[in-house]
Amino acid sequence: MTDALSEPWLVDLRDQAARRLEQVAQLQDELTTLYAEARTAEGRVRVRVNAAGRPIALTLEPTATSMPATDLADAILRAVEDATTQAGERAAALVGSLMPSAELDAMLSGRPTEADRVGVREGLDALRATSRGE
Repeated sequence: MTDALSEPWLVDLRDQAARRLEQVAQLQDELTTLYAEARTAEGRVRVRVNAAGRPIALTLEPTATSMPATDLADAILRAVEDATTQAGERAAALVGSLMPSAELDAMLSGRPTEADRVGVREGLDALRATSRGE
């Protein structure tokens, strides 16, 4: 009688799950460092956004402050929109076929929490331990 945990199909399934969790862990790491930048108003306004499209930096050249307030506001909003589009495209390219775009949108609506990251890593560790017979 063979051990049910050593059935070839179960070993394959466990290995597939481990590979998928490794991909998710790597994706989480890469998304935390992903950003995009855009410039508008002839380079006088620069915005950097994170993977979720949230502005994380705004740089105004000294000459930008001489722009009419409505023009400056429009330039900032345009830069945020452009950078957000770039970040979304980069994130989608990074994710590829790993997850559907709807799940990516949900994930990018807020950064994965440390609990999410720990959960993936714990699941991966458990799968590895099981495959080693621990």
